This record gives sequence, C-alpha cells and structure tokens, in this order.
Amino acid sequence: MPNIWTHMLFCEEVIDSIGVTKSIPKNSYILNLGAQGPDPFFYFNFWPWKKDGSVNHIGNLLHTEKCGEFLIDLIGSVKGQSDELKYYTFGFVTHHILDRNAHPYIHYKAGYEGNNHSKLEIIIDTLMMERYKNLKTWKTPVYKEIHLNKQLKTDIAELLYQTIKKHFPNQEQNTRKNIIKSFNDMKLALKIIADPHGWKNKLLHSMVSSFSHQPILDHKDYLNLEHNTWYHPATNEPSQKSFIDLYEQGRIEAVEIMKKVIGYWQNDGTKLEELAVSIGDISYDTGLPLNRNLQNQFCDPII
Repeated sequence: MPNIWTHMLFCEEVIDSIGVTKSIPKNSYILNLGAQGPDPFFYFNFWPWKKDGSVNHIGNLLHTEKCGEFLIDLIGSVKGQSDELKYYTFGFVTHHILDRNAHPYIHYKAGYEGNNHSKLEIIIDTLMMERYKNLKTWKTPVYKEIHLNKQLKTDIAELLYQTIKKHFPNQEQNTRKNIIKSFNDMKLALKIIADPHGWKNKLLHSMVSSFSHQPILDHKDYLNLEHNTWYHPATNEPSQKSFIDLYEQGRIEAVEIMKKVIGYWQNDGTKLEELAVSIGDISYDTGLPLNRNLQNQFCDPII
C-alpha cells in the first residue's frame, strides 16, 4: 500500500476533484485517519517484545477478504449519522481505491522479504509529497496529522467494531478497546520514528530506517518515471505504468465512486446496490476481484 502521506494526499485530491470542500472538509484529522483505512491494525502492540499478530490479522482480513461488502456496509451504516463518521468513511474508501490501483506495483517492486515493503512505501511517500506539495516528509512529523479526541475515537471504534463483527464474527480480538488502542499505537509509533534531525536513523538505523521518513540519497527510479516494464505480482501481466500513472488512475476511479457515495448520503436517489456495483469486490492487495482467488507471488525488488 502507499504510505500515510500519500493516502492523505490522495484523499485531498479526490475532494478537490469532486469540488465538495464544503461538505467534506480537507485537511481534517478525522479524514486523515480515515484515509489510513485498515492500516492502524498493523500498529497494534508494535513494540518487538509485545507483538500481537491476532489484531494485526484483522488488518490483513480487511485487505484481502469481503472487501467490497465491508465498504458497502460502512457506507450504509453512516448514512444518517454524524458528519464526522461520514468523513472517516470517505477517507476509508479512498484508501481502498488507491491501494487496489497502486498495491500491485508496490508488491512487485518491494518483494516479500523483511521490511522492504514498508521501506518502499516510505520512499514513495517522500517522493510524492515533494512532487505534489514541496513538503519534506522527514521534517514534518506525520503523527500530528491524525490527532482525534476520545469521543471521536470511541465513535469510530464502534462503527468498525460492528462492521467487523458482522463480516468476521470469529475474530475474538475485534473489540472496541483494541480498535482504539490500534489508533493510539499508530500515533505513538509515528511519533517515535519521526526523525526531523536524523539522529534516530544514525543511532537506531536497523530498528527505524525501514519505517522512518528520511532524505532519499540515491537516484533509483522508484516511481518508474522511465516507464520500464514491470509485471503484476499475481498474474505476471506486463505493465509500463509509473506510480504516478497508477495514482492518477486511482484518482479518476475514486472521483466517480465518491461522487456516488456523497449522493447516496445526500439522498439523491443513488442506491447501495449501485454503489456495490461501482466499488466491486476487489482485493486491496492484488487489485483484482476476490473471486479470482489470486495471490501475489512475482517480484523484482528495487530495494
């Protein structure tokens, strides 16, 4: 998946493209958290000595199973509820759309060893924010962008808890408490690895370098701006698209879908069934319909 900054950027650009800044405010903390989709679950008990895979597994499930159904239920659940829950859900759906477009490239270019996946995401984060916002990610602590008060976290946790319980009833670690802890652990982890002065990467290189934004000193074509051929990690189909191409492809797709989502919330006659068709049932990981039962396996790491 693209990383935190890129998901926030993508969500903001979708809002700009739709032209709904009055109904969906840009740069809101709750929208930024929503734009992280299921990823906060991967931060639960992130300390090496406290690693708890059962909660992390919920994040994996949301990325790879019942993807469309889950999103449709989120969208339907917040209709008639607070604007804040709608903002969160808006961001969550944009996370899915960017992932399904860009994730195959990430998998192919990162491979499956160690923390290379995270490392490439962080590099792409830095390149994208410099390109689009002239922002130096290593000097701008991202944890400050996802601050929420206790009540908002409680409300979002309830929304996620109920929706996860419906689709994955056997996940005993799906509790409101664990969901809130995932949010808190994500913010804490991002605060710890924030390294605007570079000393953490010097002293703790092996522990933080794959997860911490830092200047890019080499000249590798991480975004494939030269349009070299790469292959889909699940199908081995060739592509010459750059990451920018995939990002733009996702933005166009998201604009079409999110217009319908907003219309549904505003009672313009759009039906959930129509949204289900538009969103489909597509894996965050492979970017392909779940009914094809494909797994990512091919790679040619650039890291």
